[in-house]
Amino acid sequence: MFNQFSSTSETLSKASAVVLRIGTDAHLYDDPEDVNIAPLLDSKFESEKCEALKRLLALIAQGFDVSNFFPQVVKNVASQSSEVKKLVYLYLLQYAEKRPNEALLSINYFQKDLGDPNPLVRAWALRTMAGIRLHVIAPLALAAVSKCARDPAVYVRKCAANALPKLHDLRLEEHAPAIEEIVGILLNDHSPGVVGAAAAAFTSICPNNFELIRKNYKKLCQILPDVEEWGQILLIGTLLRYVVARHGLVRESLMLSLHGMDSNAFCEKDGLVRVLTLDKEDGGKSDSFDVNLVNVVSKCYIEGPDEYLSRSSCPDTVTSAFDSKETTSIAYNEDVKILLQCTSPLLWSNNSAVVLAAAGVQWIMAPLEDVKKIVKPLLFLLRSSSASKYVVLCNILVFAKAAPSLFAPHFENFFICSSDAYQVKAHKLEMLSLIATASSISSILREFEDYIKDPDRRFAADTIAAIGLCAKRLPTIPTTCLDGLLALVRQESFAGDPESVDGEAGVLVQAVMSIQTIIERDPDSHDKVYTSHLLFEHL
Repeated sequence: MFNQFSSTSETLSKASAVVLRIGTDAHLYDDPEDVNIAPLLDSKFESEKCEALKRLLALIAQGFDVSNFFPQVVKNVASQSSEVKKLVYLYLLQYAEKRPNEALLSINYFQKDLGDPNPLVRAWALRTMAGIRLHVIAPLALAAVSKCARDPAVYVRKCAANALPKLHDLRLEEHAPAIEEIVGILLNDHSPGVVGAAAAAFTSICPNNFELIRKNYKKLCQILPDVEEWGQILLIGTLLRYVVARHGLVRESLMLSLHGMDSNAFCEKDGLVRVLTLDKEDGGKSDSFDVNLVNVVSKCYIEGPDEYLSRSSCPDTVTSAFDSKETTSIAYNEDVKILLQCTSPLLWSNNSAVVLAAAGVQWIMAPLEDVKKIVKPLLFLLRSSSASKYVVLCNILVFAKAAPSLFAPHFENFFICSSDAYQVKAHKLEMLSLIATASSISSILREFEDYIKDPDRRFAADTIAAIGLCAKRLPTIPTTCLDGLLALVRQESFAGDPESVDGEAGVLVQAVMSIQTIIERDPDSHDKVYTSHLLFEHL
Protein backbone atom coordinates (compact mmCIF):
# COMPACT_ATOMS: atom_id res chain seq x y z
CA MET A 1 0.00 0.00 0.00
CA PHE A 2 2.81 2.37 0.83
CA ASN A 3 4.43 1.65 -2.54
CA GLN A 4 1.23 2.76 -4.25
CA PHE A 5 1.30 6.03 -2.36
CA SER A 6 4.96 6.49 -3.32
CA SER A 7 4.33 5.94 -7.04
CA THR A 8 1.28 8.20 -6.93
CA SER A 9 3.32 10.95 -5.31
CA GLU A 10 6.05 10.60 -7.93
CA THR A 11 3.46 10.76 -10.75
CA LEU A 12 1.88 13.87 -9.27
CA SER A 13 5.29 15.49 -8.98
CA LYS A 14 6.07 14.84 -12.63
CA ALA A 15 2.63 16.08 -13.68
CA SER A 16 3.12 19.28 -11.68
CA ALA A 17 6.50 19.85 -13.35
CA VAL A 18 4.91 19.44 -16.79
CA VAL A 19 2.12 21.87 -15.95
CA LEU A 20 4.60 24.47 -14.70
CA ARG A 21 6.52 24.24 -17.98
CA ILE A 22 3.47 25.06 -20.10
CA GLY A 23 3.90 28.43 -21.76
CA THR A 24 7.63 28.66 -20.98
CA ASP A 25 10.83 27.96 -22.90
CA ALA A 26 11.94 25.22 -20.52
CA HIS A 27 11.57 22.60 -23.25
CA LEU A 28 14.48 24.19 -25.08
CA TYR A 29 16.85 22.62 -22.54
CA ASP A 30 15.52 19.09 -22.90
CA ASP A 31 17.46 17.66 -25.85
CA PRO A 32 21.03 18.91 -26.39
CA GLU A 33 21.42 16.63 -29.42
CA ASP A 34 18.44 18.01 -31.30
CA VAL A 35 19.15 17.55 -35.05
CA ASN A 36 16.30 19.76 -36.19
CA ILE A 37 18.12 23.04 -35.49
CA ALA A 38 19.81 23.36 -38.89
CA PRO A 39 16.58 22.98 -40.94
CA LEU A 40 14.81 25.46 -38.70
CA LEU A 41 17.55 28.07 -39.25
CA ASP A 42 16.93 27.78 -43.00
CA SER A 43 13.16 27.94 -42.66
CA LYS A 44 11.18 30.65 -44.41
CA PHE A 45 9.10 31.19 -41.27
CA GLU A 46 10.41 33.66 -38.71
CA SER A 47 8.84 31.74 -35.84
CA GLU A 48 10.83 28.60 -36.69
CA LYS A 49 14.06 30.59 -37.00
CA CYS A 50 13.33 32.11 -33.60
CA GLU A 51 12.76 28.63 -32.14
CA ALA A 52 16.09 27.38 -33.53
CA LEU A 53 18.03 30.39 -32.21
CA LYS A 54 16.51 29.97 -28.77
CA ARG A 55 17.62 26.34 -28.80
CA LEU A 56 21.17 27.43 -29.70
CA LEU A 57 21.28 29.98 -26.89
CA ALA A 58 19.94 27.36 -24.48
CA LEU A 59 22.78 25.04 -25.51
CA ILE A 60 25.30 27.86 -25.00
CA ALA A 61 23.88 28.44 -21.51
CA GLN A 62 24.49 24.74 -20.76
CA GLY A 63 28.10 24.95 -21.90
CA PHE A 64 27.82 23.29 -25.33
CA ASP A 65 29.88 24.53 -28.28
CA VAL A 66 27.50 25.34 -31.14
CA SER A 67 29.89 27.43 -33.22
CA ASN A 68 29.39 25.04 -36.16
CA PHE A 69 26.04 26.77 -36.80
CA PHE A 70 27.77 30.14 -37.26
CA PRO A 71 27.37 30.43 -41.09
CA GLN A 72 23.67 29.62 -40.92
CA VAL A 73 23.09 32.04 -38.06
CA VAL A 74 25.01 34.92 -39.68
CA LYS A 75 22.83 35.00 -42.76
CA ASN A 76 19.77 35.55 -40.56
CA VAL A 77 21.12 38.92 -39.48
CA ALA A 78 19.28 40.34 -42.50
CA SER A 79 15.95 39.19 -41.08
CA GLN A 80 13.20 41.79 -40.81
CA SER A 81 12.04 40.35 -37.49
CA SER A 82 13.42 42.26 -34.51
CA GLU A 83 13.10 39.14 -32.33
CA VAL A 84 15.20 37.05 -34.72
CA LYS A 85 17.70 39.88 -35.13
CA LYS A 86 18.14 40.17 -31.36
CA LEU A 87 18.82 36.45 -30.98
CA VAL A 88 21.28 36.52 -33.88
CA TYR A 89 23.20 39.35 -32.23
CA LEU A 90 23.35 37.45 -28.94
CA TYR A 91 24.77 34.43 -30.73
CA LEU A 92 27.31 36.54 -32.64
CA LEU A 93 28.58 38.15 -29.44
CA GLN A 94 29.45 34.67 -28.20
CA TYR A 95 31.31 33.39 -31.26
CA ALA A 96 32.40 36.38 -33.36
CA GLU A 97 35.98 36.24 -32.05
CA LYS A 98 36.25 32.50 -32.82
CA ARG A 99 34.92 32.91 -36.35
CA PRO A 100 36.23 36.34 -37.44
CA ASN A 101 36.10 35.69 -41.19
CA GLU A 102 32.39 34.85 -41.15
CA ALA A 103 31.71 37.74 -38.77
CA LEU A 104 33.36 40.19 -41.16
CA LEU A 105 30.88 39.16 -43.85
CA SER A 106 28.05 40.59 -41.78
CA ILE A 107 29.66 43.98 -41.05
CA ASN A 108 27.61 45.62 -43.79
CA TYR A 109 24.43 44.45 -42.12
CA PHE A 110 25.62 45.84 -38.78
CA GLN A 111 26.32 49.23 -40.33
CA LYS A 112 22.93 49.17 -41.99
CA ASP A 113 21.24 48.40 -38.67
CA LEU A 114 22.95 51.39 -37.08
CA GLY A 115 20.47 53.49 -39.06
CA ASP A 116 17.43 51.40 -38.16
CA PRO A 117 14.42 53.35 -36.84
CA ASN A 118 14.22 51.00 -33.85
CA PRO A 119 16.72 52.14 -31.15
CA LEU A 120 16.99 48.59 -29.83
CA VAL A 121 18.23 47.37 -33.20
CA ARG A 122 20.77 50.20 -33.34
CA ALA A 123 22.01 49.30 -29.87
CA TRP A 124 22.27 45.58 -30.72
CA ALA A 125 24.26 46.33 -33.84
CA LEU A 126 26.67 48.55 -31.90
CA ARG A 127 27.12 46.01 -29.11
CA THR A 128 27.92 43.30 -31.64
CA MET A 129 30.41 45.42 -33.58
CA ALA A 130 32.25 46.41 -30.40
CA GLY A 131 32.13 42.84 -29.11
CA ILE A 132 33.92 41.35 -32.14
CA ARG A 133 37.19 43.01 -31.01
CA LEU A 134 39.16 42.62 -34.22
CA HIS A 135 41.72 45.23 -35.18
CA VAL A 136 40.50 45.03 -38.77
CA ILE A 137 37.10 46.51 -37.97
CA ALA A 138 38.23 48.75 -35.10
CA PRO A 139 38.03 51.96 -37.20
CA LEU A 140 34.51 51.03 -38.30
CA ALA A 141 33.54 50.25 -34.70
CA LEU A 142 35.00 53.57 -33.53
CA ALA A 143 33.00 55.45 -36.16
CA ALA A 144 29.87 53.58 -35.06
CA VAL A 145 30.48 54.47 -31.41
CA SER A 146 31.06 58.11 -32.33
CA LYS A 147 27.78 58.16 -34.22
CA CYS A 148 25.81 56.42 -31.46
CA ALA A 149 27.27 58.74 -28.79
CA ARG A 150 25.13 61.46 -30.38
CA ASP A 151 22.06 59.24 -30.90
CA PRO A 152 18.73 60.68 -29.72
CA ALA A 153 17.91 57.44 -27.83
CA VAL A 154 19.31 57.18 -24.27
CA TYR A 155 19.78 53.41 -24.49
CA VAL A 156 21.89 53.72 -27.64
CA ARG A 157 24.13 56.36 -26.05
CA LYS A 158 24.55 54.16 -22.99
CA CYS A 159 25.58 51.25 -25.22
CA ALA A 160 28.10 53.59 -26.88
CA ALA A 161 29.61 54.36 -23.46
CA ASN A 162 29.79 50.65 -22.63
CA ALA A 163 31.48 49.94 -25.97
CA LEU A 164 34.35 52.38 -25.41
CA PRO A 165 36.34 50.21 -22.95
CA LYS A 166 36.14 47.32 -25.44
CA LEU A 167 37.71 49.49 -28.14
CA HIS A 168 40.31 50.73 -25.68
CA ASP A 169 41.30 47.13 -24.88
CA LEU A 170 42.45 46.75 -28.49
CA ARG A 171 45.31 49.19 -27.72
CA LEU A 172 44.51 51.57 -30.57
CA GLU A 173 47.06 54.26 -29.69
CA GLU A 174 46.40 56.20 -32.88
CA HIS A 175 42.71 56.45 -31.98
CA ALA A 176 43.19 57.27 -28.26
CA PRO A 177 42.42 61.00 -28.65
CA ALA A 178 39.22 60.24 -30.54
CA ILE A 179 38.13 57.74 -27.86
CA GLU A 180 38.79 60.25 -25.07
CA GLU A 181 36.84 62.89 -26.97
CA ILE A 182 33.83 60.56 -27.09
CA VAL A 183 34.19 59.97 -23.34
CA GLY A 184 33.99 63.74 -22.83
CA ILE A 185 30.87 63.96 -24.98
CA LEU A 186 29.15 61.24 -22.96
CA LEU A 187 30.18 62.78 -19.62
CA ASN A 188 28.33 65.90 -20.75
CA ASP A 189 25.14 63.92 -21.41
CA HIS A 190 21.91 64.94 -19.69
CA SER A 191 20.85 61.34 -18.94
CA PRO A 192 21.97 59.85 -15.57
CA GLY A 193 22.17 56.37 -17.13
CA VAL A 194 24.57 57.56 -19.82
CA VAL A 195 26.67 59.51 -17.33
CA GLY A 196 27.08 56.43 -15.12
CA ALA A 197 28.29 54.36 -18.06
CA ALA A 198 30.55 57.24 -19.16
CA ALA A 199 32.10 57.37 -15.67
CA ALA A 200 32.94 53.67 -15.99
CA ALA A 201 34.49 54.33 -19.41
CA PHE A 202 36.49 57.27 -18.01
CA THR A 203 37.84 55.09 -15.20
CA SER A 204 38.95 52.40 -17.66
CA ILE A 205 40.28 54.58 -20.47
CA CYS A 206 41.67 57.88 -19.19
CA PRO A 207 41.41 58.04 -15.36
CA ASN A 208 43.94 60.89 -15.15
CA ASN A 209 42.50 63.12 -17.87
CA PHE A 210 40.97 65.52 -15.36
CA GLU A 211 40.40 68.14 -18.02
CA LEU A 212 37.33 66.15 -19.09
CA ILE A 213 36.03 66.33 -15.51
CA ARG A 214 36.82 70.03 -15.15
CA LYS A 215 34.60 70.89 -18.12
CA ASN A 216 31.62 69.05 -16.63
CA TYR A 217 32.33 69.12 -12.88
CA LYS A 218 29.28 71.02 -11.64
CA LYS A 219 26.96 69.15 -13.97
CA LEU A 220 28.35 65.79 -12.80
CA CYS A 221 27.86 66.76 -9.16
CA GLN A 222 24.27 67.82 -9.81
CA ILE A 223 23.39 64.61 -11.67
CA LEU A 224 25.22 62.30 -9.22
CA PRO A 225 22.18 61.50 -6.98
CA ASP A 226 20.21 60.33 -10.04
CA VAL A 227 22.90 58.06 -11.50
CA GLU A 228 22.43 54.32 -11.06
CA GLU A 229 24.08 52.96 -7.93
CA TRP A 230 27.12 51.26 -9.45
CA GLY A 231 27.73 54.32 -11.58
CA GLN A 232 27.56 56.46 -8.45
CA ILE A 233 30.42 54.53 -6.88
CA LEU A 234 32.72 55.19 -9.84
CA LEU A 235 31.60 58.79 -10.24
CA ILE A 236 32.15 59.58 -6.56
CA GLY A 237 35.68 58.22 -6.77
CA THR A 238 36.38 60.18 -9.95
CA LEU A 239 35.07 63.47 -8.53
CA LEU A 240 37.06 63.00 -5.32
CA ARG A 241 40.26 62.33 -7.25
CA TYR A 242 39.64 65.41 -9.38
CA VAL A 243 39.17 67.68 -6.35
CA VAL A 244 42.31 66.35 -4.67
CA ALA A 245 44.30 66.69 -7.89
CA ARG A 246 43.17 70.26 -8.55
CA HIS A 247 42.89 71.73 -5.05
CA GLY A 248 44.69 69.34 -2.69
CA LEU A 249 43.46 68.17 0.70
CA VAL A 250 41.21 70.31 2.89
CA ARG A 251 43.04 71.89 5.81
CA GLU A 252 39.95 71.81 8.05
CA SER A 253 39.32 68.11 7.38
CA LEU A 254 39.69 65.51 10.09
CA MET A 255 42.39 63.69 8.09
CA LEU A 256 44.86 66.58 8.23
CA SER A 257 43.74 67.92 11.60
CA LEU A 258 44.57 64.59 13.23
CA HIS A 259 48.21 64.90 12.23
CA GLY A 260 50.51 66.34 14.87
CA MET A 261 47.97 65.90 17.67
CA ASP A 262 48.53 64.20 20.97
CA SER A 263 46.86 60.85 21.52
CA ASN A 264 44.62 62.49 24.13
CA ALA A 265 43.65 65.41 21.91
CA PHE A 266 39.98 64.45 21.79
CA CYS A 267 37.14 64.88 24.18
CA GLU A 268 33.73 63.34 23.96
CA LYS A 269 30.73 65.68 23.71
CA ASP A 270 27.53 64.53 22.05
CA GLY A 271 29.49 62.05 19.98
CA LEU A 272 31.43 64.82 18.26
CA VAL A 273 35.19 64.90 18.00
CA ARG A 274 36.61 68.16 19.31
CA VAL A 275 40.19 69.10 18.56
CA LEU A 276 41.90 70.35 21.68
CA THR A 277 45.40 71.02 20.36
CA LEU A 278 46.79 71.65 16.92
CA ASP A 279 50.31 72.59 15.96
CA LYS A 280 50.38 76.14 14.69
CA GLU A 281 53.02 78.26 13.04
CA ASP A 282 53.29 81.96 12.28
CA GLY A 283 51.23 82.99 15.26
CA GLY A 284 48.43 80.53 14.53
CA LYS A 285 47.76 81.81 11.03
CA SER A 286 48.47 78.54 9.21
CA ASP A 287 48.25 74.86 10.05
CA SER A 288 51.40 72.79 10.23
CA PHE A 289 51.18 69.57 8.26
CA ASP A 290 53.77 66.93 7.48
CA VAL A 291 54.78 67.42 3.86
CA ASN A 292 55.28 63.70 3.34
CA LEU A 293 51.86 62.87 4.75
CA VAL A 294 50.10 65.30 2.43
CA ASN A 295 52.23 64.07 -0.45
CA VAL A 296 51.43 60.40 0.10
CA VAL A 297 47.70 60.88 0.70
CA SER A 298 47.28 63.21 -2.26
CA LYS A 299 49.10 60.95 -4.69
CA CYS A 300 47.16 57.92 -3.46
CA TYR A 301 43.84 59.58 -4.26
CA ILE A 302 44.99 61.21 -7.49
CA GLU A 303 46.47 58.03 -8.97
CA GLY A 304 44.07 55.60 -7.32
CA PRO A 305 45.08 53.22 -4.51
CA ASP A 306 45.73 50.26 -6.82
CA GLU A 307 48.06 52.18 -9.11
CA TYR A 308 49.83 53.88 -6.21
CA LEU A 309 50.39 50.67 -4.26
CA SER A 310 51.53 48.76 -7.35
CA ARG A 311 54.51 51.07 -7.74
CA SER A 312 55.10 51.78 -4.05
CA SER A 313 58.36 49.85 -4.19
CA CYS A 314 59.67 51.94 -7.09
CA PRO A 315 61.68 55.13 -6.58
CA ASP A 316 59.41 58.11 -6.17
CA THR A 317 59.99 60.68 -8.82
CA VAL A 318 57.50 63.22 -7.48
CA THR A 319 58.97 66.01 -5.42
CA SER A 320 58.08 65.97 -1.75
CA ALA A 321 58.11 69.75 -1.49
CA PHE A 322 54.52 70.97 -1.35
CA ASP A 323 53.66 74.63 -1.40
CA SER A 324 50.52 76.21 0.01
CA LYS A 325 48.52 75.21 -3.05
CA GLU A 326 48.69 71.54 -2.07
CA THR A 327 46.02 72.17 0.58
CA THR A 328 42.88 74.21 0.35
CA SER A 329 40.27 75.72 2.65
CA ILE A 330 36.64 74.75 2.40
CA ALA A 331 35.63 78.30 3.21
CA TYR A 332 36.88 79.53 -0.16
CA ASN A 333 36.54 76.46 -2.36
CA GLU A 334 33.24 76.00 -4.17
CA ASP A 335 34.27 72.69 -5.74
CA VAL A 336 34.73 71.08 -2.33
CA LYS A 337 31.43 72.50 -1.07
CA ILE A 338 29.53 71.16 -4.09
CA LEU A 339 31.08 67.69 -3.73
CA LEU A 340 30.20 67.48 -0.03
CA GLN A 341 26.69 68.71 -0.72
CA CYS A 342 25.94 66.22 -3.50
CA THR A 343 27.37 63.21 -1.62
CA SER A 344 25.60 63.88 1.69
CA PRO A 345 22.22 62.40 0.58
CA LEU A 346 24.02 59.28 -0.65
CA LEU A 347 24.98 58.40 2.94
CA TRP A 348 21.47 56.91 3.15
CA SER A 349 21.63 55.00 -0.13
CA ASN A 350 20.27 51.45 -0.35
CA ASN A 351 23.61 50.31 -1.78
CA SER A 352 26.24 49.70 0.91
CA ALA A 353 29.12 50.45 -1.50
CA VAL A 354 27.61 53.86 -2.29
CA VAL A 355 27.30 54.63 1.43
CA LEU A 356 30.95 53.75 2.02
CA ALA A 357 32.07 55.82 -0.96
CA ALA A 358 30.08 58.84 0.23
CA ALA A 359 31.38 58.39 3.78
CA GLY A 360 34.92 58.37 2.40
CA VAL A 361 34.37 61.74 0.74
CA GLN A 362 33.00 63.24 3.96
CA TRP A 363 35.89 61.79 5.96
CA ILE A 364 38.53 63.20 3.61
CA MET A 365 36.97 66.56 2.72
CA ALA A 366 34.46 67.56 5.39
CA PRO A 367 35.41 69.89 8.26
CA LEU A 368 35.63 68.45 11.74
CA GLU A 369 32.16 69.52 12.88
CA ASP A 370 30.51 67.81 9.88
CA VAL A 371 32.28 64.45 10.00
CA LYS A 372 29.84 63.16 12.62
CA LYS A 373 27.13 62.83 9.93
CA ILE A 374 28.73 59.61 8.66
CA VAL A 375 28.25 57.78 11.96
CA LYS A 376 24.51 56.99 11.91
CA PRO A 377 24.41 55.85 8.25
CA LEU A 378 27.34 53.51 8.87
CA LEU A 379 25.76 52.06 11.99
CA PHE A 380 22.43 51.61 10.20
CA LEU A 381 24.27 49.83 7.40
CA LEU A 382 26.06 47.62 9.91
CA ARG A 383 22.76 46.54 11.45
CA SER A 384 20.74 46.11 8.26
CA SER A 385 23.16 44.53 5.79
CA SER A 386 24.33 41.09 6.88
CA ALA A 387 25.99 40.38 3.52
CA SER A 388 28.29 43.39 3.74
CA LYS A 389 28.66 43.50 7.54
CA TYR A 390 32.34 42.52 7.50
CA VAL A 391 33.32 45.12 4.88
CA VAL A 392 31.36 47.86 6.63
CA LEU A 393 32.96 46.94 9.95
CA CYS A 394 36.44 47.11 8.41
CA ASN A 395 35.72 50.64 7.20
CA ILE A 396 34.31 51.68 10.56
CA LEU A 397 37.47 50.37 12.22
CA VAL A 398 39.58 52.63 10.03
CA PHE A 399 37.52 55.64 11.11
CA ALA A 400 37.49 54.59 14.76
CA LYS A 401 41.26 54.16 14.94
CA ALA A 402 41.67 57.79 13.87
CA ALA A 403 38.77 59.24 15.89
CA PRO A 404 37.43 56.74 18.44
CA SER A 405 35.16 59.26 20.16
CA LEU A 406 33.02 59.47 17.00
CA PHE A 407 31.65 56.00 17.74
CA ALA A 408 32.10 55.95 21.54
CA PRO A 409 28.45 56.88 22.34
CA HIS A 410 27.25 54.04 20.10
CA PHE A 411 29.21 51.19 21.70
CA GLU A 412 26.11 49.02 22.05
CA ASN A 413 25.94 48.70 18.25
CA PHE A 414 29.12 46.64 18.41
CA PHE A 415 27.91 44.08 20.90
CA ILE A 416 28.31 40.62 19.42
CA CYS A 417 25.47 38.45 18.13
CA SER A 418 25.60 34.67 18.22
CA SER A 419 25.07 34.55 14.46
CA ASP A 420 28.15 36.70 13.70
CA ALA A 421 31.03 35.07 11.87
CA TYR A 422 34.31 34.77 13.75
CA GLN A 423 35.94 37.56 11.70
CA VAL A 424 33.05 39.89 12.52
CA LYS A 425 33.30 39.01 16.20
CA ALA A 426 37.03 39.73 16.20
CA HIS A 427 36.54 43.15 14.62
CA LYS A 428 33.72 44.02 17.01
CA LEU A 429 35.97 43.16 19.95
CA GLU A 430 38.63 45.44 18.53
CA MET A 431 36.04 48.21 18.10
CA LEU A 432 34.83 47.87 21.69
CA SER A 433 38.38 48.03 23.02
CA LEU A 434 39.01 51.15 20.90
CA ILE A 435 35.91 53.15 21.82
CA ALA A 436 35.52 52.16 25.47
CA THR A 437 35.27 55.16 27.80
CA ALA A 438 34.99 55.60 31.56
CA SER A 439 31.21 55.84 31.23
CA SER A 440 30.76 52.78 29.03
CA ILE A 441 33.44 50.40 30.26
CA SER A 442 31.24 48.83 32.94
CA SER A 443 28.65 47.77 30.33
CA ILE A 444 31.36 46.56 27.99
CA LEU A 445 33.04 44.48 30.71
CA ARG A 446 29.71 42.84 31.56
CA GLU A 447 29.41 41.85 27.90
CA PHE A 448 32.96 40.52 27.96
CA GLU A 449 32.08 38.31 30.93
CA ASP A 450 29.47 36.56 28.78
CA TYR A 451 31.83 36.29 25.82
CA ILE A 452 34.45 34.50 27.92
CA LYS A 453 31.91 31.70 28.51
CA ASP A 454 31.42 31.20 24.75
CA PRO A 455 32.02 27.61 23.53
CA ASP A 456 34.38 29.01 20.89
CA ARG A 457 37.52 29.21 23.02
CA ARG A 458 39.46 31.12 20.37
CA PHE A 459 36.83 33.86 20.62
CA ALA A 460 37.06 33.68 24.42
CA ALA A 461 40.83 34.19 24.22
CA ASP A 462 40.30 37.18 21.94
CA THR A 463 37.89 38.63 24.50
CA ILE A 464 40.52 38.35 27.21
CA ALA A 465 42.99 40.15 24.95
CA ALA A 466 40.39 42.91 24.47
CA ILE A 467 40.04 43.24 28.25
CA GLY A 468 43.79 43.78 28.47
CA LEU A 469 43.61 46.49 25.80
CA CYS A 470 40.80 48.27 27.65
CA ALA A 471 42.80 48.18 30.89
CA LYS A 472 45.80 49.59 29.06
CA ARG A 473 43.80 52.48 27.56
CA LEU A 474 41.70 53.47 30.58
CA PRO A 475 43.60 54.32 33.78
CA THR A 476 40.58 53.85 36.07
CA ILE A 477 39.87 50.16 35.51
CA PRO A 478 43.13 48.12 35.65
CA THR A 479 42.42 46.89 39.18
CA THR A 480 38.94 45.69 38.24
CA CYS A 481 40.24 43.96 35.13
CA LEU A 482 43.16 42.43 37.02
CA ASP A 483 40.91 40.98 39.71
CA GLY A 484 38.64 39.47 37.10
CA LEU A 485 41.52 37.98 35.11
CA LEU A 486 43.13 36.51 38.24
CA ALA A 487 39.82 34.91 39.14
CA LEU A 488 39.58 33.51 35.62
CA VAL A 489 43.11 32.08 35.82
CA ARG A 490 42.32 30.37 39.13
CA GLN A 491 39.06 29.00 37.72
CA GLU A 492 40.71 27.67 34.55
CA SER A 493 43.67 26.18 36.40
CA PHE A 494 41.56 24.32 38.99
CA ALA A 495 38.93 23.18 36.50
CA GLY A 496 41.21 20.42 35.24
CA ASP A 497 44.01 19.84 32.80
CA PRO A 498 43.76 22.70 30.27
CA GLU A 499 45.49 20.67 27.61
CA SER A 500 42.69 18.13 27.69
CA VAL A 501 40.28 20.57 26.11
CA ASP A 502 40.98 22.30 22.82
CA GLY A 503 41.41 26.01 23.22
CA GLU A 504 41.47 26.13 27.03
CA ALA A 505 45.26 26.39 27.05
CA GLY A 506 45.01 29.36 24.68
CA VAL A 507 42.50 31.06 27.00
CA LEU A 508 44.78 30.61 30.00
CA VAL A 509 47.86 31.85 28.17
CA GLN A 510 46.01 34.93 26.90
CA ALA A 511 44.77 35.66 30.42
CA VAL A 512 48.31 35.53 31.78
CA MET A 513 49.54 37.78 28.96
CA SER A 514 46.80 40.32 29.68
CA ILE A 515 47.69 40.27 33.38
CA GLN A 516 51.31 40.88 32.51
CA THR A 517 50.31 43.83 30.30
CA ILE A 518 48.30 45.43 33.10
CA ILE A 519 51.06 44.97 35.67
CA GLU A 520 53.76 46.35 33.39
CA ARG A 521 51.71 49.52 32.93
CA ASP A 522 51.85 50.35 36.66
CA PRO A 523 53.84 47.71 38.58
CA ASP A 524 54.04 49.67 41.85
CA SER A 525 50.30 49.66 42.45
CA HIS A 526 49.93 45.86 42.51
CA ASP A 527 50.95 43.12 44.87
CA LYS A 528 54.26 42.04 43.41
CA VAL A 529 54.78 38.93 45.51
CA TYR A 530 51.40 37.33 44.99
CA THR A 531 51.17 38.22 41.33
CA SER A 532 54.69 37.08 40.52
CA HIS A 533 54.05 33.77 42.28
CA LEU A 534 50.88 33.26 40.25
CA LEU A 535 52.54 34.15 36.97
CA PHE A 536 55.48 31.82 37.49
CA GLU A 537 53.16 29.02 38.53
CA HIS A 538 51.15 29.15 35.30
CA LEU A 539 53.80 30.18 32.80
